[in-house]
Amino acid sequence: MQKLGLIKRSLKIKFESEMKHLSFRKKGELFVPLKHWRTDSITEVAIYQGERGERPDLDFIVKYKEDGKRLRTPSHTHWIVDLLVKGSHSPICKVHYLKIFIEDLIKIYDESTPFKSIEERNSYELVYPQILNPKYPQLQGHGYYSIETITAFIELFSKCEKQSTDAFMFRGLLTLVKDFCEEKKDFYQIVGYSKRV
Repeated sequence: MQKLGLIKRSLKIKFESEMKHLSFRKKGELFVPLKHWRTDSITEVAIYQGERGERPDLDFIVKYKEDGKRLRTPSHTHWIVDLLVKGSHSPICKVHYLKIFIEDLIKIYDESTPFKSIEERNSYELVYPQILNPKYPQLQGHGYYSIETITAFIELFSKCEKQSTDAFMFRGLLTLVKDFCEEKKDFYQIVGYSKRV
């Protein structure tokens, strides 16, 4: 029994040291990723235990880290501005490629289901980054995030929001970006709204 305890502590120490670059402290508590994924050659996206919503045990926080940079939380304003930049470098990108990409992201949201168990959440494998990346080479290299990374954010944010029955704000943000592509909203209206949520 004592040997099993030593093995568990040893594995925990090894895991924490391997995940140190993705760990953070908040109010003295160490947060180690529940799961992490490499979304492109320089970016890792990770989820951590959250505490909100109808099922705080299944809630999670999304963070990302690029090689050589600090761990960050992607704010809604960050990913929205990134999408707007991807679509703003040429009219055809905004009207055609970005609009179709946003429609795909809305489809991800609509098809997403909440996690049913801690085990499902902690062993989840991202589905959409590898599917959408080859579809949008015209958008790759514009903006800050890669297509894989922004798609991972959307997939994870969608699953997280679906944990709460009446939550819909995130889908509304995606719809606003679609409105931008259709020239129903301008850059300032969308960024202004994203800062209030």
